[in-house]
Amino acid sequence: MNREDPAVRSDRSPPTARLLALVYEPVSEGAEGAVRIPAGGGRCLEGLSEFRVSRLLSAVLDVMPEIGWRLVLFGADVDALGPEKREALRARVAVLPSTGGLLSSLNAWENMVLPLGMHRPLDLPRATRDIHDCLGDLRVPAGELLKKLPESMSRYEKILTAYVRILLEQPDLVLSENLHQGLDAQQRDVVARFPEVYEARCPGGTFAILSAVAPGWRDS
Repeated sequence: MNREDPAVRSDRSPPTARLLALVYEPVSEGAEGAVRIPAGGGRCLEGLSEFRVSRLLSAVLDVMPEIGWRLVLFGADVDALGPEKREALRARVAVLPSTGGLLSSLNAWENMVLPLGMHRPLDLPRATRDIHDCLGDLRVPAGELLKKLPESMSRYEKILTAYVRILLEQPDLVLSENLHQGLDAQQRDVVARFPEVYEARCPGGTFAILSAVAPGWRDS
């Protein structure tokens, strides 16, 4: 496989040296609704409808745009790629849903580490240290969270679990839904640190908030 192909290369060089992280746009010239996410740092995309956010996330998760639309990830038009390269692109993107998107039969710790063991041997002691380090970066004590099943978690705990899983995976692009609704002030402060902590742990990566602005949030 050609590692120089943008579909398989993970390039975290300075943003000025790279293309947009994501483009999702209508094929018809002049049509509205295009989404363009610059590479690098934290981004906040306001004004997107829930319908458009849903369509965008579906296209990214399936690595397949809806009819009449074009999806470009890291400079590669997915319609021009075969299945192997599409899967390589998909592996570089993570979605942080407002529901957490956890496996109901696994506790928080298992949900966090499961993806790590899918592609390489899992170093359990290191994974456990990394989880505590991630929570420490967020200034959140682990407490009883790691033992909880999703059915006993609050929505905030589900979001937190999903976010730590993403930090461990270190994707090049994170697409985050609106996470703030229904959270108290302390929880919103933690969620507001998500882009900053991701950027510190994944230099050159891109964290994009879709249709949500955290208190005090600005593009970095």
